[in-house]
Amino acid sequence: MTFERETALATAREPVPRSGLPRAQPRVWLGTTLLVRRLLPDRLAVRRAELRGHVLWEQSPTERERALAAMTAIVAGTARADEVESLARQYLIEDKVKETFFWQPWVAPALEAGSRARLEQAVASGRGVVFSFCHMGPYLLGVSTLAKLGYMVFSVSGPWVFETPCAGYWGRRVARRRAEARARRERLIVSVGSFELLRALLEEGELVSVYFSVPGGRSTRFLGKPVMLATGTSRLAVETGALVVPLRVRRERHRLWLDVGEALDPRDFAGADPLHESLAEIHERWMLELPASAEDPNRQGSWEQSATAEGWVRRAPEPVVG
Repeated sequence: MTFERETALATAREPVPRSGLPRAQPRVWLGTTLLVRRLLPDRLAVRRAELRGHVLWEQSPTERERALAAMTAIVAGTARADEVESLARQYLIEDKVKETFFWQPWVAPALEAGSRARLEQAVASGRGVVFSFCHMGPYLLGVSTLAKLGYMVFSVSGPWVFETPCAGYWGRRVARRRAEARARRERLIVSVGSFELLRALLEEGELVSVYFSVPGGRSTRFLGKPVMLATGTSRLAVETGALVVPLRVRRERHRLWLDVGEALDPRDFAGADPLHESLAEIHERWMLELPASAEDPNRQGSWEQSATAEGWVRRAPEPVVG
């Protein structure tokens, strides 16, 4: 299929269409309706979620095994490999906290002075910028901070975001993701087959958000083991001259922070592979600082039970941007 650059760019710049939340059973409706969630302050909502995580660890063998498998896949082969059980307990807590932040009124994570300076310097360069996230913490809220600063971001998103919202919890999740994107002037780009469009956006100096921690075709030494990762971020940067800025959302109790790493300039690397390796080192360091806040690599749509202590081996269909 021929890539029609101007048509694709114009379509990508259109706002996310309005969509209401689909119907749901009363219990789901209460837990996913913004009007209701506004009544519960973040501090109390987070504390409630932490308690739910504690209870799951104590009372649900299924959830306990899932958490142990997730943490084993993440920290095996690293200096934190002997902490699997304590990290698994914390993982269930963080999992419930992330769910709570999704349904609470979305907040903009705060920026420390150094992070803000690095962010503003990258954007002021006039070049395209690739914001590189991993699936850690309430990562979707990171763009809220960028929007608060007046930046419009084109976010690469999985196909689920573009599904027609059905009745029930999942449909309301899809609709909520879109509603928040529209509210913060975020533009959503479907991940599959997006490389040409993203390259065009970056060539025009736009800001693009891409996830590093997604399956792909390149074996990378990551988290002490071979991991099959997509390399779209580094290839886009090398082909367009765009800066790559690593980002991470982390929490301290009920407060969120957006950490901004030093921008990686593709001109300082011999090619896409060395840039990819350098970016992997940054995300690995951040993930090992807070491994329990990472998403389960075996969740649906990710490595699908192929992430183990020996490696994460699932290959994603190409072309997918990572």
